[in-house]
Amino acid sequence: MIKPAKRTQKDKIGIYVKRQAWLLLFIIVIACVIDIVWWQGELTVAKSAATGALLSYLTQAVFAGFIFWYTGYRARKHIVNQLYRGQVAKWLLTALGFALIFITVQPLSAPALFIGFMVMQISHSWMLWHIR
Repeated sequence: MIKPAKRTQKDKIGIYVKRQAWLLLFIIVIACVIDIVWWQGELTVAKSAATGALLSYLTQAVFAGFIFWYTGYRARKHIVNQLYRGQVAKWLLTALGFALIFITVQPLSAPALFIGFMVMQISHSWMLWHIR
């Protein structure tokens, strides 16, 4: 017997995007505490980690916006097209974001920037795994 397709989980995605915002705030606070304790308040590491995490959050939010532009069975071709467009937009914004960060943010801790970015990417994957 064939199961009917599941309804869109737009509400769950919205909840997880809000949880990502809380995780972003948590990363910023933890980075500030670590920076103040170990580096006596220069906030270079905190600023870099927060910037990387914010870049990841923004690109993921743009991707989610593209995906849920259309819903429903009749819009399935549009949904697939939006998946491709969203992924391209996410990659372009990520590349441009990193370029802009490396050009404009001084002083910068590159390891902290990438750690903040990767923590958010891992949490995106973890939350998507829980949606299934």
